Amino acid sequence: METTLSQLLMVLMSFALLFHLGTSLNYLRNRKHISCIPQLCDEDTNNPINNCDTDLSVCIPCRNEEQNLRKTLDSLLDQTKKNISILILNDQSTDGTQYILDKYMLKYPNIRVIQGKDKPEDWLGKNWACHQLSEQVSTKLMVFQDADVWLSPTALERITQLLYAYDALTVWPHQKLLSFFEQLIIPSVYYSLFTLFPAVYLHRKPKWLPSFLHSRFKELFTAANGQFMAFNKATYFNIGGHYAVRNDVVEDMALARLVKRSNHSMGMYHGQQTIFCRMYHSANEVWDGFGKNFLQGFPNIFTFMLMGLLHLLVFILPVIILIISCWVDYATLSELVITLVFASLSVLTYTLQRLSLDRLFDWNPMYSLLHIFSVIWFQALAIRLIWNKLSGRKVKWKGRPI
Repeated sequence: METTLSQLLMVLMSFALLFHLGTSLNYLRNRKHISCIPQLCDEDTNNPINNCDTDLSVCIPCRNEEQNLRKTLDSLLDQTKKNISILILNDQSTDGTQYILDKYMLKYPNIRVIQGKDKPEDWLGKNWACHQLSEQVSTKLMVFQDADVWLSPTALERITQLLYAYDALTVWPHQKLLSFFEQLIIPSVYYSLFTLFPAVYLHRKPKWLPSFLHSRFKELFTAANGQFMAFNKATYFNIGGHYAVRNDVVEDMALARLVKRSNHSMGMYHGQQTIFCRMYHSANEVWDGFGKNFLQGFPNIFTFMLMGLLHLLVFILPVIILIISCWVDYATLSELVITLVFASLSVLTYTLQRLSLDRLFDWNPMYSLLHIFSVIWFQALAIRLIWNKLSGRKVKWKGRPI
């Protein structure tokens, strides 16, 4: 029996709708398993789990961060947890970073500034900076945070409390979005996390996966955000630290996989109203920032292209079908109705997912209606990155090739 175009479109829209219904179920489950950082437990101060007096080092790599440093440092100095060592590595900045650091270092004795050494050939810049910082840590607990991350006053007390329960943890900061492209693009990262990543399996083995396969693939059930990661020092050095991931562009994911491989426990939270970040400020920064590690986040280029095709089918094609349906010659009225209903429900479903996420993080809900354009933007970026790879063009970030 010959398959017509209208039948093919109906099948594709059935697949798209099933995909979005599946991601909706995963999203609802992830709202439970990727939760906000818990409030402080103060009902039993004699319990060591509730004793947050343990010393902690905050490690911040800085390269040309003059526009972010003051807010970050002020938030650290305003912490309710007082026994904090602040270690900052100036990674050969060429702006006013060192001037700002000099002023703070003179005024606050718990701030220590380290001058970054020249980067070895087999290291990436941020990984090398974090490695140098780790060598200066003398406390039991350690935090790595980016220079554009700032904290609420109780954040580090709450993180210390969590590090009694976990060997390591990562936080997805509450992103502050101001410009058009920030609001359009950055929520898509959190959308992918909440709809696609099975967070429940970060802590337990999937019942449907045989044990002998879980031992081989358990590292796939992990995710991390390098903007804020915390470790027990013993765990960090046990997995090899940043030295073990010295040439990984997506070093946060690589560290998380090492934690999982070594059978250490890892927590994952979002930082709503607790840990904040503003990643980029302009369209060019958004493009360059995602361009530096978007491709490297996939196992290989084939998987990268396959994911691009999937997004084309389940996000872009339903919108196209709704636009061009009047020009398609449907064999029967039922095929037309089913195709349009499934396409409409697909678009409605992922729009509602975005609206729910925007409400969680206090983002502008109007951009949920433009989610399709963020998908198209990432498709364009993917094409550019594939072209760069095939042509041998190097990606640069902050003046360094990656």
